[in-house]
Amino acid sequence: MIMLLGSSGIFLLFWLSPPEVFLEKPVSDSDGLPKADSYMLNISMLTYSKTGEKANSMLATEARHFKRANRLEVEKPDMVSFGKTPEDQPWHMTAEKGTVIKGGEQAVFTGSVYAWQTVGPSERKELTTEKLVLYPETHIAETDRHVTITTAQGKTTGVGMWSDLDSEIFKLLANVKGIHRAR
Repeated sequence: MIMLLGSSGIFLLFWLSPPEVFLEKPVSDSDGLPKADSYMLNISMLTYSKTGEKANSMLATEARHFKRANRLEVEKPDMVSFGKTPEDQPWHMTAEKGTVIKGGEQAVFTGSVYAWQTVGPSERKELTTEKLVLYPETHIAETDRHVTITTAQGKTTGVGMWSDLDSEIFKLLANVKGIHRAR
């Protein structure tokens, strides 16, 4: 008799319970984490051009790869973009965060972006901004944010920039101000 009452009670509990009670997913600690396909720590990457020359190298403290979006997110990127010939001085770029999109077609650096190229024994071209988009294959860089370019000859600021790093063409798009040092 007790078995029949217990079985009936359990049956009624299941029968009268809404289906949502049985469909809820268990809560886990990983629910708040991004759904990356892979995680890496202290990475070092080196990519080559189609002709076999070094194209880019990157160091980062952490990386997350999202296969479906073909995107790599990195923390504290330190990238070197080599020129078209071995004689060309490379451009170095550091930032708080970076995102490499479409297998390396585009790299977006954000947060205290600092880029520089050594042009002499003690001279550098320097660029600072909060966001920089780099197209590594063509060495085109652009931003829609405030940018400061510093060289041995002076300092120029503006909002928005397009540049061809190989041919050393820098176009500031708005609110341009500059100081030129005569030698």
